[in-house]
Amino acid sequence: MSDNQSRQFFQTWYQSNLGNSVLQLELKEIEATLDSTVGYYLVTQSPLRKIAFHNHRIRENILIAPTLELGASSCTIVAKSNELPFESDGIDVHIFHHTLDTSATPHDDLREAARTLLPSGKLIVVGFNPWSLWGFCRLFSKRAKAPWCGRFIAHQRLEDWLKVAGLTLETKRFIYYEPPIQNGNWRLRFKWLEKMLRPLKLPFSGVYVMTATKQVKRYTPIKPHWTKARVRVPPLTKPTAKEMKE
Repeated sequence: MSDNQSRQFFQTWYQSNLGNSVLQLELKEIEATLDSTVGYYLVTQSPLRKIAFHNHRIRENILIAPTLELGASSCTIVAKSNELPFESDGIDVHIFHHTLDTSATPHDDLREAARTLLPSGKLIVVGFNPWSLWGFCRLFSKRAKAPWCGRFIAHQRLEDWLKVAGLTLETKRFIYYEPPIQNGNWRLRFKWLEKMLRPLKLPFSGVYVMTATKQVKRYTPIKPHWTKARVRVPPLTKPTAKEMKE
């Protein structure tokens, strides 16, 4: 399945009752992370045409899209996820909102995002957790619609990818423990799962939110310790009269 197909499926799914419920919780978690962030550039990748974050102190918001779409935000830039049109070490925060789940080249996308981040810049990744009720339902789905068409990358595996990209994991949060049921009334019957499991922070939720920081090694110059060379110089001898005549 192509990236564009998965993108279309997710756009339709987020308009559903279940999709909108998940989206609101995801936005809340992302904004909580951005609350203490100050900078100039925030880059977001998402299957959604428009996605907005509030309560942050970053001046410019940029949304990356693979193709030009009707109804896209005015701050949208058309580019490939693995070939971003930004210089290295220039972005304060980069957000992957389920784009690694829909990408054919997640390793390259992650490395490219790490390249563009400032030293100490943040990467926020939102993904579906395969070790959950959602992952169990995906095993028996046809994967012809969202969210089952996504990759569902395990958070342990993603941690390894972050290390390879030169990023250090800061926080890992698990949200939405309710089962993937479209009917709102039926989901209300499982609210007790969210109330009971979320305080325990068990890694079995439908969605995880991971925050990583770009760490740059700094080298402290070491002052060389010079020692006096011990060179033995023979004493000068006074030339004889015969040598002077010669």
